[in-house]
Amino acid sequence: MVSQSSPLDVTADALYANNADIRSLFLKYWEEVEKCPNCINLGMGMPPIELFQPELEAQEEFDAGRQIWQAEYQHQAGDKSVREAFSKFEAERTGIAYTAENIMLVSGAIRGFSLVLDCLVKDGTLLVEIVPTYPLCSGQARNVLERRGGAIATVIPKDTNTFQITFDEIKPYIQPSTIIYLTNPNNPTGLYLPNDVLSKIVTTCENEGAYLIIDQACDIPLASIADDRTYLDSPSVIRILSLSKTYLLAGFRLGYVVANPQLIEIFSNAFSFADGNAPCVANKAIIKYLNNSQLMPLFSKVSRHKVELALHRLTKCRSIIDFIKPEACFYIFLKSGYPRSSWLLFKELVSRGVNVVPGCLFGVREGCWIRVCCGREDDVLIDYLDKLSQALDTL
Repeated sequence: MVSQSSPLDVTADALYANNADIRSLFLKYWEEVEKCPNCINLGMGMPPIELFQPELEAQEEFDAGRQIWQAEYQHQAGDKSVREAFSKFEAERTGIAYTAENIMLVSGAIRGFSLVLDCLVKDGTLLVEIVPTYPLCSGQARNVLERRGGAIATVIPKDTNTFQITFDEIKPYIQPSTIIYLTNPNNPTGLYLPNDVLSKIVTTCENEGAYLIIDQACDIPLASIADDRTYLDSPSVIRILSLSKTYLLAGFRLGYVVANPQLIEIFSNAFSFADGNAPCVANKAIIKYLNNSQLMPLFSKVSRHKVELALHRLTKCRSIIDFIKPEACFYIFLKSGYPRSSWLLFKELVSRGVNVVPGCLFGVREGCWIRVCCGREDDVLIDYLDKLSQALDTL
């Protein structure tokens, strides 16, 4: 049964969700969540560190790092030994012979994203975003355009079942003044962009003198990936990665940018005179993490188990009419049969004590899509999903 509200309120709320700037909508999301502090959290939550003990040997160092301050400075792009560790880590993942000069540490992936845009966007730039996409990226894009000039083009894939973009859909936008940004794997769908599509986009950007920014914050593959990624070794490609999900360090504001050395120099120079370096107190623990070859396989294994458990549980919900089986990370994007907008569904669920992320935050306005987070202990996850299913089935 739908909670009581007047038709006027419902109409106004639906219009707001469909037309609101992503920045105000994202703030409104948090305001709605705060109204129900005891909600079970299937929304923006991260997996608890306890899921991965005792393998996270460096965790004690991070905990200690919260309480001590290392009184020192470092290179504008970050400590060289840490950058070298990241370059080796990325070389193993991609097959590209990166060096420290290809790496820059930043205070979080979102700060890296906004820094890159600040350095590259100018009046006349066409910034292209592909829906669905992470709301903080789309909000940052609009912030930068207001300061620097330029225009934005939002590309919605014709495939509204998996939201996979094709090369033909993006090709007309690639010009010398173009900057494309996308999440890969996609957030919220958890799907990787097919290699042939991404390779064609990279080649065309290089030929046209355009840039491609790839946010890889959710790059925890649920199955082994043996694909050749050397096409990413292009002066047009800027990769932005985070430690929030791949190393469960949300809140530490740690990320890194991978690009050609000339761009790294530009970004580093601008970064130092904007808000300083990434926190040097974490340098020692970061290297310890990177040297532990068992962590990424562990994260993938645990995430795969959580996703499989959640999918099995969600298939029992009569109100879920579709879902996208992810290839990475610990989120599931699913479609409800609820007849109104995802924003109104989100508000209904919050009122019933269940927090999810509405699809409209990712730019998906058609269909009632929501994203759920599977990173919970098994018994907690089952309990939360059963409560979600019960709430959906009674709407």
